[in-house]
Amino acid sequence: MKAWRLHSYGDFRLEDVAEPDVKPGWAKVKVKVVQAAVVEKGLIEKMPHIWQAEISRKLAEGKPVQLGHEYCGEVVEIGQGVTTLKAGDRVCSSGHAPCGTCDMCRCGQEESCQALLTVGVDVPGAFAEYFTLPEKGLVKVPEGPTDNEVAAFQPLSGCVSDVESAEIRMKDTVVVLGQGAMGLGCLQIARVAGAGVLIAVDVRRQSLELARSFGADHVINARDTDPVKEVRRLTGDRGADVVFEAAGGRKADGLAGFETVQQAMQMVRGKGKVVQVANLEGDLVLDSVLLRSKRVRYIFPDRAEFEALRHVAFLVATKRIQIGPQITHVLQGLENLPEAMEITANKAKYGATNPAQIVV
Repeated sequence: MKAWRLHSYGDFRLEDVAEPDVKPGWAKVKVKVVQAAVVEKGLIEKMPHIWQAEISRKLAEGKPVQLGHEYCGEVVEIGQGVTTLKAGDRVCSSGHAPCGTCDMCRCGQEESCQALLTVGVDVPGAFAEYFTLPEKGLVKVPEGPTDNEVAAFQPLSGCVSDVESAEIRMKDTVVVLGQGAMGLGCLQIARVAGAGVLIAVDVRRQSLELARSFGADHVINARDTDPVKEVRRLTGDRGADVVFEAAGGRKADGLAGFETVQQAMQMVRGKGKVVQVANLEGDLVLDSVLLRSKRVRYIFPDRAEFEALRHVAFLVATKRIQIGPQITHVLQGLENLPEAMEITANKAKYGATNPAQIVV
């Protein structure tokens, strides 16, 4: 089969490798659609990340790394003992899989696994024609969503965790900074969770139009308007109850750096909550006097669990949230993964919102 493998930082190759064997309790998955997450481009370039130490260790030992964790696949073979999946089932995963050997897994509580396997790091991922995962790490997808939509479920499951961590109350005013895939997901899930006024902020007109169509009550183009002053105006100078920071990250990837984090702290009300959705890189300087005087709660959400992925599938299948309109760049063939990564890392340049996808 064909698979993209990282041999050293910057040395990323499409190779012919043997198809994986199926172990007891595991399933073999044929990749239908995979999308190139911006984090994976960063990992190839040695971006600081919680997964980087393990990747560096493997590369130092001469073990190639096969990334890819956002995908839609089809089960083609099951291992001994698998009971919940069969050949032909359409599946995706949360980005993690239970180890199957720790105390919690052995007593049937895989949701609380003490040594979760990271797809694409601890086990080979979906930048390939086939890969294998434990049965309990795969979620069967209901009818309705397209293969392209299913490939975008994994980041949306993170949005469920982000919104749950905010504990939104009825009528809360919610601001979402950044209208990429994660920001639009948080916006829609916050609406489902009962938020009152929804305010979307971005610097791209196209993304703000999507946010409006997805239920935003107000949209703010931060190129033209000071978003802090506008949020204060829209809230009668009170500030927002909850702010989701989904715009920050490496400026080299077209993201906002730390600027939007500072904006979030300024526009949230006293005793309000700021939820850190975007992955940040490097040392963050915060105004501790401002945070203490306002008693801001700065939240880093829990990892998305398997149940969050099932809930995303339900929300999309029942049309409570939309993904399709934001999927604009779909390439044919695994060999085009580098182009997909280029588009994903430069969304504004290419007019993309969702990561670029590959039909395998």
